[in-house]
Amino acid sequence: MPGSAMPGTMSVVRRASSYCPPATHVLAELPYLPSAVPQARHVLRDALSRAGLDEDSTATAELLVSELVTNAVKYGRPPVWLLVELRPGLVHASVSDTSTTLPDRREVDEESEGGRGLLVLEALAGSWGVASVESGKYLWFDLAVEQPSAPPPPAEPSANGQSVATHHPDGQSGGGPRPADARPGGG
Repeated sequence: MPGSAMPGTMSVVRRASSYCPPATHVLAELPYLPSAVPQARHVLRDALSRAGLDEDSTATAELLVSELVTNAVKYGRPPVWLLVELRPGLVHASVSDTSTTLPDRREVDEESEGGRGLLVLEALAGSWGVASVESGKYLWFDLAVEQPSAPPPPAEPSANGQSVATHHPDGQSGGGPRPADARPGGG
């Protein structure tokens, strides 16, 4: 994983601060079907467009989200959730499913159609990882992006001071619960 010196070691935060820049969260439940991939790209593109991010950053983030969702649909179990967190200069995305089987890197030859998702994450994301939790697992990535020249108008904050939007498979959207509370089992 990028940022790790050796497997099994822990990265150390060199400077900590109590300041946390404002964030916008987008949470979408995705169908457990191949159509989840373009739906996830649409949700992400919409969020990044509203944030005013450039086309190159958006295209890279879309590719990375496509890899995460493909992994969840191909090897995971429903339900599948996409969480996008936007902070100044950073796109964080995670995809969760209820399978506890963690992905592993496979050897692929030039003729293989698949098997390169983790390599794509490693090549393009600033950092990425996978976490096993009681309710399944989630894969995530962080992508550093240039801040737009003119910030978008502020979103209405939720009770905890963060902006939250939810997207549902039926196309409805609107304010909703905090992302951790929205998934089955609260996490």
